[in-house]
Amino acid sequence: MKNPTKHRAQKFRSEWLRVENLKKWLVPIDNDPFKAKCKLCNFTMVAELSNIKTHGNGKKHKEIEACKEIKQKSIKTFTTNKTPTKLDIDVKMAEIKLTAFLTEHNIAFLATDHLTDVLKSCFKDSEIAKKISLKRTKTTSITKNVIGYCQKEELVSYLKTVQFSILTDESTDIGTVKSSCVILRFFDSKSGKIESKFWDLYKVYDSKNPGNATAEKLFNSLMESLTSYGIPKYNVIGFGSDGCNTMMGENNSVASRMKIEFPGIFIM
Repeated sequence: MKNPTKHRAQKFRSEWLRVENLKKWLVPIDNDPFKAKCKLCNFTMVAELSNIKTHGNGKKHKEIEACKEIKQKSIKTFTTNKTPTKLDIDVKMAEIKLTAFLTEHNIAFLATDHLTDVLKSCFKDSEIAKKISLKRTKTTSITKNVIGYCQKEELVSYLKTVQFSILTDESTDIGTVKSSCVILRFFDSKSGKIESKFWDLYKVYDSKNPGNATAEKLFNSLMESLTSYGIPKYNVIGFGSDGCNTMMGENNSVASRMKIEFPGIFIM
């Protein structure tokens, strides 16, 4: 009986790197001449041409190769130095006003995914309507970074000139993030009325940084939310919250610290 011929291991050959359909992804292994590697799939294989070609024709390799061939756009394609025209400014104003309307009336931002198409359909002769591009992601961004930012700046500027009271309470939900809401109450000379304005929603603790909502922590966070914007402490004349011991206790609470920090403050 004849002895079966043993398979001889083949070494990686540099000529393969010049083959058109292999040179884009095939590389040698430095410390092992009998192995080859696909740099796209990060896959090591035996350095045999038949084995290499089988991998190159594989479904997974083809999909990865197709994705790699899609060139990433330059950041320059998303920016422009062009001076905005009057139409561009009018479009931006329209998007801000629509966002403000949705926010004021508590309409879900999801509605903007269809609102833009409705406006374009209703006002076909309007150049502004044609150029409006407003979906829920952009609506959220405008609310946070444009309307919210400007409203906060305006409020900070006014609070530096008037006296106000602080109203605060913690969230009662069972989520992993414990937050505290702060409302400021003051006389608004523009409206001629006592106004209550949302000021801040700061995080007390979460699952990554667990802790207790102690009076000291709540008081320090509350003061930091004011002093970080340069609002004078002497403008604080009142404090209101619920009746829990942490907030309204006689000796070790947020209210007791308020009395020490602001002599003569009105506690409710």
